Amino acid sequence: MQVAKREIAFVPVYSPLHDRQAVEETIKKYLALANTLEVFSFRLKERQELQPEEESLLFIVTGGSEGLALETIAQSTGPVLLLAHPDMNSLPASLEILARLGQIRRQGQVVYLDEDVAARQKLETALLVTGAYRKMQRARLGLIGRPSDWLVASSPDPHLVTGVWGPEVVTIEMEEVLNRLEKVDLEAQKLVVEEFLANAGGVREPNQEDLFKAAGVYLALRELVDSYHLDAFSIRCFDLVLQANTTGCLALSRLLDEGIIAGCEGDLPAALTMMLLSYLSGQIPFMANPARVQVEEKSLWLAHCTIARKLLTSYIVRSHFESGIGVGLQGELQPGPVTLARIGGTNLDLLYAAGGELLETGRSQNLCRTQVKIRIPTGVKYFLERPLGNHHVMVYGDWLDALRSYVELAKVALV
Repeated sequence: MQVAKREIAFVPVYSPLHDRQAVEETIKKYLALANTLEVFSFRLKERQELQPEEESLLFIVTGGSEGLALETIAQSTGPVLLLAHPDMNSLPASLEILARLGQIRRQGQVVYLDEDVAARQKLETALLVTGAYRKMQRARLGLIGRPSDWLVASSPDPHLVTGVWGPEVVTIEMEEVLNRLEKVDLEAQKLVVEEFLANAGGVREPNQEDLFKAAGVYLALRELVDSYHLDAFSIRCFDLVLQANTTGCLALSRLLDEGIIAGCEGDLPAALTMMLLSYLSGQIPFMANPARVQVEEKSLWLAHCTIARKLLTSYIVRSHFESGIGVGLQGELQPGPVTLARIGGTNLDLLYAAGGELLETGRSQNLCRTQVKIRIPTGVKYFLERPLGNHHVMVYGDWLDALRSYVELAKVALV
């Protein structure tokens, strides 16, 4: 798993009746075992020192520790991960604690750790899932303007977004973007354009004015993100085409590179999917249209005019496909394993997820500028028979196990 290591508090809980030396040796052994994980590192912490918002792993060292564990859990928030091991009645105690968590409507999971590699992988997945869940519950998701008029199946009530998936939806009028766009600093625009062109393989349609306008959108949105403390947003971007004669493609690309989840067309379900995949995987997501389907070949083409440059091996600067104005990106992506997903449904409680292989990059003049062909071994009939919407989201890597675990924790369903 190619993500930066995240530090987790390793909190042992044990009965004072057990031999102290045996307890300390067990803690040392399993702390060392946990620290062999690729994604996480662990620091030993006494349960009395645990902070309410701190990300932690509760190590149930011995039986008879149930009451102490519940005292510790009462001081924390979010899902509870209980680490059990094969000795000292650790597992029986963990099961009793988990049963009590269910009675008090607190989310929890027991992860049973021994020296088996698969067990460590399950622990890693559990930590990724609970970490992503915490981030989703605390996130602020901006809806800038209304969803685009054509998103007839992708315009959920913001309260539903928060109730099912967690993020607080912050509604912002498009006028705020347009007003800020009029006041951006010319020198700042120049620097953005220079940076954007520095690594580009060329420029096709856009002229200098197009580039400066697109850079202005980035500066306006960057101000808005900072002002409203947004972790993510989706913007009614075609209003920029109609009212400002520019596009948001450059802006969204750069914001994605900076770690802000930036989605198109006011599509909240797609933005939620981008957040979920990003928080689980640590990867930058690509939101796109399924543009072509080849059923017998079990493949489809995804295409969009914006993408994070960090996902690209190279790119050229193009116009926006539909309008022919502004700035878009035509990028090349590396082949490799990917995961494709989409949140949707009447109650926003469904998730489509599939693993696949990115095969090649396209250059069709009849599709949005960045195009990728993906083969999905389970087939592509879903897209023609029961899709959850238009936009789907891709990340590199195989994250299906993590998504299955997330679905169980969030009490939603896979389709």
